Amino acid sequence: MEFIFSSRLEKGRLRSRLLAAHTSAMQVTKHVQVAAAYASRTDHPILVDCTREKIRCEVWSRHDHSLATTVPVLEWAFKQQRANGNFTWRLLGSFYHPKIFWWHGYGVYVGSANLSEAAWFSNCEAGTLLLEADLDEAGLRQPLIDFFADVNAQSKPITEQLIKDANALLQDENEMEAIRQRMKKRFKESSSGAQFPQEGLASVQTGISARDQRKTKFLEEWDTTLGYLKIVGDRLNTAGLPDWAPRDVSPGLHTDQFLHAYYYEKVRQNRNYPVEEFHERNRSNPEVALATAIAWWRATPHAPSSESMVFEQWAPIHRELLTPERLAIMSSKDFVRVTRCVHSINNHAKHQRREDYLDDDDQPTTTTDAKCDVFCEDLYHRTNGYGWNPPRLLQYLFFDGDLDQVPERLFDCLEAPYHIPGLKISSLGELIGCALPDIYPPRNDRTNKALRALGWNVIVHSPNQEAG
Repeated sequence: MEFIFSSRLEKGRLRSRLLAAHTSAMQVTKHVQVAAAYASRTDHPILVDCTREKIRCEVWSRHDHSLATTVPVLEWAFKQQRANGNFTWRLLGSFYHPKIFWWHGYGVYVGSANLSEAAWFSNCEAGTLLLEADLDEAGLRQPLIDFFADVNAQSKPITEQLIKDANALLQDENEMEAIRQRMKKRFKESSSGAQFPQEGLASVQTGISARDQRKTKFLEEWDTTLGYLKIVGDRLNTAGLPDWAPRDVSPGLHTDQFLHAYYYEKVRQNRNYPVEEFHERNRSNPEVALATAIAWWRATPHAPSSESMVFEQWAPIHRELLTPERLAIMSSKDFVRVTRCVHSINNHAKHQRREDYLDDDDQPTTTTDAKCDVFCEDLYHRTNGYGWNPPRLLQYLFFDGDLDQVPERLFDCLEAPYHIPGLKISSLGELIGCALPDIYPPRNDRTNKALRALGWNVIVHSPNQEAG
C-alpha cells in the first residue's frame, strides 16, 4: 500500500505520483477500469495509452446539467467505442462522485483525482494505491468487483440524442462561462482576491516575488487578528461597559483599552508577562476566557490604569489632528502632540539611549517624558525614499485610497521606499486605530499579546519585550 499525492519540485514543477503509478501499471495490465465523476480531456494518459496498446478500458463518468463529462469527451467516447471493441464508456447521474482507477494485475488507486488534466498535473490531490497483493490480503478484491458491477448496473450508454442534448447545454454553458470570466476578473482584481493563488500546485509561488509572498502572509495575519478584535468588540457591546467608561468614544477604542487593562492587570505578574502560560490555559476555550475577562472589566469601579486618560485626553487629540486637512499642514508641535498619545511610540522612545537625543548637560536631570518629546520631534524630521515626512506617510496610510485597502498600504509603509525609520508595525497599527477606530481598532504588539493570552493563535512580534 502506498500514499499517492502530488508534490512540488524545485521551480514549482509538479511531480505526479499518480502518473508514475499509471506508467508502471501499463507494463503489466491488460484491463483498466475507471470510476471518476469528471472527465475533461480525450488526451488523458489512461485513454491514450489504453487506446494505443489496445488494452481493455472501461470508464464510468458523470453526466448532468453541469457537463461533468465534457461534450468533446462524450463525442470522442461515442466514436471510440464503435471503432474499438476493447473500449466502453457509460454514464451516471449527479449523485455519482467516485475517483477509482483499477489497473488489473497491478493495483487500484482510490483518492481525490478525477479523469482530468488538472487532477493529474496541477491540482493538489491525494489518495491510496493498493497493489493487487494488498487487495487480496485485505479481502478487498470481491468488494471492488461488486462496486464496479453495481456502478455498471446503474449506468446508461452514450447515445447520439444524449450528445445532441449535451450540445444544447453547452450553448448555455458558454454564456455562463462569459459571466464566470467576468466574475473571475473582478475577484482577481479585488483587494481580497489578490491574496489567493489563481494557479494550480504546479505553478503556485513560481514567479511570485518575495515581496508579494511577504505581503500575502502579512495580510492573512492582519485579517485573522482583526477578526479576533471584532469578536472582542461584539462581546463587549453585548455585555455592556463599566460604569466609569465614557459612552461617547468609538467602540474600537473600548476594545483597545479593555485589552490594555486585561494585559497589564490580569496577565502581568510583577515584572513577568506569562503570555504563553495564559495561552496554553485558554486556547481550548477562548470564549470562556474572554467572558471571564469582560466580567472582571465590567465590575471595575474605576479605570485600572491609564484607560481614562486615553478616553478623555488622547482620543480628542487624535480626533482633532488625524484628519486629511490637519495632516496636510501638520507642524512638528502637533505631530509631537499626536505621537505622545500613542503607547507603542512612547514605549519605543522610552527605551532609546539618552545620549542619542539629549545634550550631555541635560542627561542627568531630564525626565523620561522630556526624552520622549525629543524623540518624537526628531521622528517628525525623518523621511522615506519619496522624501515624505511622517505626516505625509500617515496621510497615505489613512486616506490615499479606499478604507478597505488600509492594510495593503500599511504593508507598503513597512518596506522601502515608503518606510520611515522609527515607525514600525506596532506604531503604525496603533495610529490606524487612533485615526479610524470605527473600522480598525488600535492594535500594537500588546494587543497581540492580550489576544494570545485569551487563547487565540495570534502572532506576537516581540515575545521577549515589554508590550507597547
